[in-house]
Order: sequence, then structure tokens, then C-alpha cells
Amino acid sequence: MKTSIKLILYAAVLAVACACSSDDETISTAPFTAVQAPHWAVDWSSNDPAPDWQEPAATLYECSMNLLVTLDEELQKVSSSQDQMAIFINGTCRGVSKPNVYPDGSVVFLIHIKGSSQETGQPMELRYYSGGAKALFNDPYMPPFTPNNLMDEAFQLVFTPTGNSLKYPLFVPVSVTRPEQLPFNRADGDEMAVFIDGECRGVLTECEDLYPGWRGIIVYREGEDKAELRFYSAEKGGVYTVAQGIVLGNEFVVLEAKF
Repeated sequence: MKTSIKLILYAAVLAVACACSSDDETISTAPFTAVQAPHWAVDWSSNDPAPDWQEPAATLYECSMNLLVTLDEELQKVSSSQDQMAIFINGTCRGVSKPNVYPDGSVVFLIHIKGSSQETGQPMELRYYSGGAKALFNDPYMPPFTPNNLMDEAFQLVFTPTGNSLKYPLFVPVSVTRPEQLPFNRADGDEMAVFIDGECRGVLTECEDLYPGWRGIIVYREGEDKAELRFYSAEKGGVYTVAQGIVLGNEFVVLEAKF
């Protein structure tokens, strides 16, 4: 939920951004390296031990509710049968679920949560262990404990790693506008990503809306304050390192790419 709040504010910032698109080529001043087509992705893997989360005794609490949580596509790629998802109230485990894989490949957790009537309205914390990535994630911004809830949209969630990763706890939305002149023709297979110390920290999506360019999220750690943009041109068969760097630590990053 904290991710959603930041992205709503991010959309407001985009309202003052502006860019034009063109397929006309120009001379590039950005460093260029010929490479094979990359497969950029954030590496969420860690070396966290598997937790020993335990369901509370059936007779300990008189109330219960259900929560349906689906992994986003990025986490589905590293999901395994060793995954676990749990809900905590007041620091104690109140429900644990193993993954359920649907025919379409989506990974879903149905968590049956126990509590007392006095805990109605109490905040809940979701904790997720990715068996494939050996990594822990947590999200303290869950719906409150709601006994006998109906399974409406408020209790059907999509879990994303952004903002919930213990490995990369910080994140910032980024919008890169496309310059009027480009040193390449846009093509299928083009890709833009953000890097910190050589590690991919976010793959951006190209958008053809009011402000053409690329949008996405940068994830980072405390103490990291700089990042760089790289763009792979399928037509040119190589990577441009965008001239201006990114300074981290602000609420949003908005810039025009200079190739």
C-alpha cells in the first residue's frame, strides 16, 4: 500500500513533465558499447534462511478472516514450492499459507487468519519468504483484522517486491522522457534499465501517453545515492549509457534522457 501512495503522488509530478517523440536520428554523445541483447532484471536473491512460521492453535482465538494474495509477475519468476506467506498481528503469527499455482501460472496464497474479537481493526503485517530466491519480504501496510470478512477487492491483493524487500528496502519512482532527437530508430527489443554499481535496480517500461518515455521504479539500499541509465538499442546492437546520472534520495526522479 505504501508503494501505491507514492505512485499516486508520482503521477501528479508527471503532470508537469513534457517530452516529444521522433524517429529522426542524431549524433550521440553517450558512451556506446556493442553487446548481445541483454536480459536485464533486478536480482532479488539473497541467502535468508527459511523461517519456521507456525499456525496458532485452533482453540486459541475465537475469530478468523481470509486474505487472498497473488504474487506479481516478477516474484512469480523466482517462486518455488518452498515459498511461505504469513500474517502477523501484534508480532505473533496468525496464519500461514503455502503457494497454490493456477493453470495460468499465477501463484496465489489463501491465508486463514485467526484473532480475538478485541483485535478487530488491529493492523496486520504480511511476511513472505521466496524459496526460489531465498529472500524475505515484508509489508506492514495490510488491511486491518476484519473477522468474518467477505472476499471483496479489499482482501484480494497483489504482492510486489518493491518497497517490501529486506535486500532493497528503499525505492523511488522514475520517469525518463524521450528526447526529440534520437541516435537510433526505435525497434522491438529496445530496453532501458537503471544500474547502481553495475547491478540492475529497475527495468523501465516504454510509455506512449501524454508524456512519451520510460517509467519504472528504482530499488536501492541506505547509503546508495547515485544511479545510471542504460539503454539497449536493438537496431544498433549495443548499449548507450545515458549522459546524466540519477541522484537518489528524493521522492521522485524525473529527467530527459540525453543520448
